[in-house]
Amino acid sequence: MAVIRCGRRQLDLNLITVEPVLFLYMIGTFLTYPTIQAFVYKKVCTDRYNQTFCSSLRNKTFQEEHKTEGDYIQSQASYWILKISVVALVPSCLTVLFLYGSWGDKVGRKLPVIIPCMGSTLCSIVYLLMSIYPSSKLEYVLIGGVIKGLSGGFPTLLMSVYSYVSHIADPNSKTMRIGILESMTFFAGTLGVFMSGVMLDNTSYMFVFTFISCSFFLGMVYAIIRLENITANTRRREGEGVCMFWCLMSIVESGRCVMKKREEKKNLYIFFALIIFIIIVIGTSCEIDVLLLYTRRPPLSWSQTTFGYFKGLENFTRSITLVTVLPLCRNMRDTTVGLWGLTSKIIGLVVLGLSTKTWLTFLVVIFAMFQGFPATVIRSLLSNMVSQGEQGRLFGLVAAMESIASLLASLLFNQLYPLSLGFFPGFCFLLAAGLFVIAVALMLWLHLDSRRLAGYKTIQEGQTDTDSPQSDRYVTAGDEEVKANNVTGGPDQI
Repeated sequence: MAVIRCGRRQLDLNLITVEPVLFLYMIGTFLTYPTIQAFVYKKVCTDRYNQTFCSSLRNKTFQEEHKTEGDYIQSQASYWILKISVVALVPSCLTVLFLYGSWGDKVGRKLPVIIPCMGSTLCSIVYLLMSIYPSSKLEYVLIGGVIKGLSGGFPTLLMSVYSYVSHIADPNSKTMRIGILESMTFFAGTLGVFMSGVMLDNTSYMFVFTFISCSFFLGMVYAIIRLENITANTRRREGEGVCMFWCLMSIVESGRCVMKKREEKKNLYIFFALIIFIIIVIGTSCEIDVLLLYTRRPPLSWSQTTFGYFKGLENFTRSITLVTVLPLCRNMRDTTVGLWGLTSKIIGLVVLGLSTKTWLTFLVVIFAMFQGFPATVIRSLLSNMVSQGEQGRLFGLVAAMESIASLLASLLFNQLYPLSLGFFPGFCFLLAAGLFVIAVALMLWLHLDSRRLAGYKTIQEGQTDTDSPQSDRYVTAGDEEVKANNVTGGPDQI
């Protein structure tokens, strides 16, 4: 057994499974977001005007003198970013619901980890070819989006890695393992976004897209070599059609995971937790789709490097607080920590929307440093409110909802941002802050209501005796009563 010891602490290297895959994938993803936005912005400008004019737009005085042209480029770039999001998110939502979620349970956990990495690699190669041939049509960026969408993209990768960890983790360490996996996203965000601005300002799009392609490719190679193909031994029932078994049953099982009757108020808690998670995704999508364009225009007029510094610092503080402050809160209720994080996010969005100075905008890094808490808390709450045998179905549903929420957010903010330029450019951030107020209200209700339930000390203690690995019971699935056994020793409610 490979163990690294540091004082009284030790790290079992055998526990490292999908974490490097998520880290490498997220580095590529965080590099892709600002790079493709900047690439589309430049492409829209050069197709409409000329290279000299577009280069001059970096000058603040020139921007103010050509505000009409600048707003036109911003609007068109926003619409193209929306198109890319749509062609990527729609297929990814459908594939994770109908195909890859089912594959994870019926073929194995390994393949759904590999396929998104392969699709993202091919997508980045498309962008790389466009950077090599600057005269290529802007419409070709949609090809990359389609490839990524059909491979499942970001939603399928999240579903696959969280399902993998939930499948192999001991129930007593599951929350910790999920937290470590969650931190990979923030650490990758710190490195990826911080590098993006420096790379773009000092190298070329060709170099950056090559780097991104290598990151996705390395994640795929690691998954192929390192990961074990864990299966749930799910077999097709006699008389059940192939289409029903591989595709339709995935949706049925995901719906049953949420709708089945549970003790106390777990059904309502799951429903509210999913709404909070959707709001978190929408608010995050607002920043992803709008922030680069927002900071490029006066009065901020940021360069790509400044934008990279901002996002890198933001992700760094978020990751540091997640791995240092969050463990210190283990004696606090999950809902308390979630309220803390949501409040931090609201303050950050309000300051961002009202900022007119660079130094004031950078204060968001401090104000919103706890914004990583809510998503981690929600995943932990959801995981602990269902049995061990329902983890895969749960994360498949969460991934699909995340894809849908991201699509709706892109449709909303990429349409709204160009319209808001005429009266208040920061309106989208204030709207996102208003949505987070709703999340705070729901989280506060969960906090107060769960406290009143007798025998239900905290939501995070949601695993009941009937969900213990020692239980051996019968549950009803449709019209058939099947015995619940989990391949790892715990229950599996089919």
